[in-house]
Amino acid sequence: MSYTFSHIFIPLTILFMFSNKLSINPKNILIFSIFGIFPDFDATLIHRMTFHNIFIFIIPLLIFIFAKKKEITFIVGFYLLSHLILDLFNSGISMLYPFYHKIFFVNAEIISSYKIDSVMFVMNYGIRSGLVDEMNDSVNGYGIVSGENIGTAILLIFMILISFLRSKVRLLIKMS
Repeated sequence: MSYTFSHIFIPLTILFMFSNKLSINPKNILIFSIFGIFPDFDATLIHRMTFHNIFIFIIPLLIFIFAKKKEITFIVGFYLLSHLILDLFNSGISMLYPFYHKIFFVNAEIISSYKIDSVMFVMNYGIRSGLVDEMNDSVNGYGIVSGENIGTAILLIFMILISFLRSKVRLLIKMS
């Protein structure tokens, strides 16, 4: 599980970076930042897997149906999606729970040897039964780039793509 700070700060920073280009109200980015940690409430209430899966997208769907401002749906959806992506690259998520109880995970890191004379990219992914990351015990060396940082890069690429596509759609609308 990623740190609470990361689940709020990383998506908040990314949303602020693209707020002007995507016409997102910065006030809403701050107000709805609590959704960055919303999936972790399942650890204290019921079961760790309850909010760490595809059902988390019911919340943005309900907001889309009932909210007057549709940008709120995007902001909440991005916070929730970023949480799942960051956890996918950390301890894994039970993406299809309650239908399938296994954990999907990605362990991607750039590791340097203790002597700092070599650097290697380590990538393990798949499905396992437990939430504990067993692979970190088998890797000898010092992590230069963690899986969470790679997850952050994926979120950043996602936002760049959305920003690019939105500007292209605006251009096409102006031309017609």
